[in-house]
Amino acid sequence: MKIKAIIVDDESRARSLLKKLCSLYYEDKIEIVDDCNSVAAALIAIEKHAPHLVFLDIQMPDENGFELLSHFETIPFEIIFTTAHKEFAIEAIRRSALDYLIKPLDVRDFKNAIGRLDSVLEKKNTVNKYKLLAENLKAPSSGKQRIVFPTKAGFDVVQINKIIFCKSDGSYTSIQTTEQEHYTSKSFKEICELLETEKQFLKVHRSYLVNADFVKNFKSEDFVLEMTSGDEIPVSDQKFRKNKLIDAITK
Repeated sequence: MKIKAIIVDDESRARSLLKKLCSLYYEDKIEIVDDCNSVAAALIAIEKHAPHLVFLDIQMPDENGFELLSHFETIPFEIIFTTAHKEFAIEAIRRSALDYLIKPLDVRDFKNAIGRLDSVLEKKNTVNKYKLLAENLKAPSSGKQRIVFPTKAGFDVVQINKIIFCKSDGSYTSIQTTEQEHYTSKSFKEICELLETEKQFLKVHRSYLVNADFVKNFKSEDFVLEMTSGDEIPVSDQKFRKNKLIDAITK
């Protein structure tokens, strides 16, 4: 069965490029059933075609892409956001486990997004990612933001300000919260990229990212942080000298 897709973008050139990429690389997999230049046109097309996927531009003249979501109580299709502005809500999108493409579109990024889409469609998860996105957009600087981690069983949703530390564990990452330990298939590098935008998170070692709010004390002789959970986290002496570390965890 082919994936039915709709493209929503006010720029005709952007719509044409996405059509060409789908035709060139995924002709047997993706069928573009409609392309729209506005949210209003997209709502009509979605009702008519019931797509599996919507390529959705974020910034458009009348309504932005996020406003399309408000017309649905539950989102019956997957979304790949597209935007020319890298800083525009990208962190909220990433934390909600949604895909996005930065304009001008890169072929490698496009292929990666479609590859991840295949995995999602094969294991349809129960996390309401779009509701989570709406929550995160409302409170972009709040510790009450939540983040989605893929796991073997599906997805875990964790409140950011409850994360004590993250640890690299081979091809997995261990995430210790105030409630339990989670294991995710996201790499430690990806976790750091997601969380280091929050001022309280600090990469103190090549294998550890800590939440400074949970640091209990620092053992200077051993260069170890003791967390409120009782865990001891090694600190890279090359990266942090004592004064620099104190400044980092108390800022």
